[in-house]
Amino acid sequence: MRKFWMSFLAVVVGYLGTALIVMVTFSLAYLILGAEGSYQPDSWNVSMTWVVLSIVVGLGAAWTGGRICIWIAGNHVAPKYLVALIVVLGVVSAMMTNQGDVDTIRTVTPSIMEAMSYSVQPAWLTWLNPVLGGVGVAMGSGLLFGSDRGR
Repeated sequence: MRKFWMSFLAVVVGYLGTALIVMVTFSLAYLILGAEGSYQPDSWNVSMTWVVLSIVVGLGAAWTGGRICIWIAGNHVAPKYLVALIVVLGVVSAMMTNQGDVDTIRTVTPSIMEAMSYSVQPAWLTWLNPVLGGVGVAMGSGLLFGSDRGR
């Protein structure tokens, strides 16, 4: 029974760690880049800089979540569940994402909360995120390349 609860804890903490890294990093990135660096001119569409940052941060955060998960669980079972959780939640999120009106003109410098609400990312990136999350966790936990470091 202890193994079950440690695996459960590993998945939860790995997921929360991933989410926290993403939220903090994107908040800091928005503060550093500002609206001019985060968006295309006069648009709610994210810039190419933001797209590249999204890919790097998503993969890195998922890698870290995988490391956390394997460290807590001590086995490769829990990271498999974390991969599944991230992929399923990512696909559900992608299916529910409303791409909105990409022609809407952004006339103000939005706050971080407004930016999170109104930003429009490319549809392909919305669908790439679950894949990056799953691959990142698999790499970080050693599922993908067979590394047992950190166990």
